[in-house]
Amino acid sequence: MGELPLQCLAGPSGDIAEGFSLDQGVETTTGVGYCLATSPGFSFGVIEIDEQPGLADGTERAYRRLFDRLEESDTPHLWRVWQYLPAINADDPETGVERYRLFNQGRAAAFSATGRDVADSAPAACALGCDEAGSGRLIFLAASIPATPIENPRQVSAYHYPPTYGAKSPIFARAALARGPVHDWLFISGTASITGHATRHVGDIHAQLDETLANLEAVRRVANAERPVGFPEFDFDANALIRVYLRHPDDLEPARERLETGLNGCSQIQFLRADICRADLLVEIEATLRQPHRGDGVECAPWIPL
Repeated sequence: MGELPLQCLAGPSGDIAEGFSLDQGVETTTGVGYCLATSPGFSFGVIEIDEQPGLADGTERAYRRLFDRLEESDTPHLWRVWQYLPAINADDPETGVERYRLFNQGRAAAFSATGRDVADSAPAACALGCDEAGSGRLIFLAASIPATPIENPRQVSAYHYPPTYGAKSPIFARAALARGPVHDWLFISGTASITGHATRHVGDIHAQLDETLANLEAVRRVANAERPVGFPEFDFDANALIRVYLRHPDDLEPARERLETGLNGCSQIQFLRADICRADLLVEIEATLRQPHRGDGVECAPWIPL
């Protein structure tokens, strides 16, 4: 459930998963174009994007279907969304508009139609280009309680981007700080070489990696400032799960060498081949960090396959 439609370039593949261990039963329901797993307080699932009515309309329908499912399961608060879209940087033949921009139009329409306040309810998210032969999909994690959205002081909030980037801005927070039954979670969205709202270091994988790491660290610092006194800080440590999306497989070695020093405490780094949401971006990195509620000696359990 929720398998990534991307080629693994390096790092663990079949034995690495983003998992959540619960002490209550899980109920799974499936239908045409969706799969949903629910447990008291939590939902996880996959919804396909049907492009028959057009990508913008198909995305709006997929998101509205997602919101309907969450309301029905009493878990209305999105924590994290992974979005995969074939040919994400290509122009749509019918409209001449880049497909990622059409996707943003559909997502924004669904948020508006369901009355969701963007600043308060935007989840952590990423949007990557996958195999053109497949269909787009949303993979999501939601809960009965809201997460705290985290923004990056080095960047303009994505939902405030100027019209240069499309008729509708992307809707996501730079990270989401969430409280689980045992651990607190920091879901850091797909992060790239952007400051303000502009791409930096076009064509330079080394400089883009450095800028991306600076953004990851900035988000982590903001999130830790939200932690209550006495609670351990989030860190890029052995309990972190890092995914690195590379546009060009030839950039694998420079990326791996840079991250060995920039994220040298992480034992779980996965490198995947994907198109990034902007054509001038070469790399995007997402992270899931976790800590026990308090520094009371509780250790994080191993990652459990979903």
